[in-house]
Amino acid sequence: MNEILQQAELISALNYVNWSLGFALLLLYTWVFQVAFKRYALVVSNRDLFASNFYYYAISIFLIITTIKSSLALSLGLVGALSIIRFRTAIKEPEQIIYLLGLTAIAISLAAEQFIISTFCVAIYVVVAFTRSKRSQQYSSFATDYLMIQLAEADAAAIQGFMKHMEAQDWTASLLNYEQQQSQGVRLLYKLRHASPESISEVHAQLAAHSLTAHSVKLSASNA
Repeated sequence: MNEILQQAELISALNYVNWSLGFALLLLYTWVFQVAFKRYALVVSNRDLFASNFYYYAISIFLIITTIKSSLALSLGLVGALSIIRFRTAIKEPEQIIYLLGLTAIAISLAAEQFIISTFCVAIYVVVAFTRSKRSQQYSSFATDYLMIQLAEADAAAIQGFMKHMEAQDWTASLLNYEQQQSQGVRLLYKLRHASPESISEVHAQLAAHSLTAHSVKLSASNA
């Protein structure tokens, strides 16, 4: 009987107007985070797949805070319950953690009925993500596209001529690795400012111009 009365008190203490407004804003802001992550995140992993989990994550945090904010006993019990949860899939990229942390902050602030603060923070996140994405197109330090060329054994002068041509290209940021392999020739790894299918055609044309044979030319366009 006492448990039923306690639950009734929790239900009556909930402001349904503010809760509904907070939940509606949560859905909107989670969608904003999804769009920002898909368009502006500088990650190699599948952005669509990772962003599809944002709604589940944000709603879970919102409901947890809504439940425990009016009961100290529930909050203490929740700490013990969540301590047994283990995430078996590691989040390898820091930007993914940043977005999840941002969603956590927004969900908590909305559950605490801090609507103005949460709105301001969402705007800041979007502006920072947009600015960072634009900077990544201008500075090679943010480049995450790579070109690997596996050359057959060839004249060193021809390879040097090819490398000089690659360095002169505006889409090439820097040479990351030059490896002389005994059985497979030379391996070149370039970091690119931006990648496109035309880059492959340009590489093959220059290889032919310098009389070089490539075992493979691989392009990794992680920001595509």
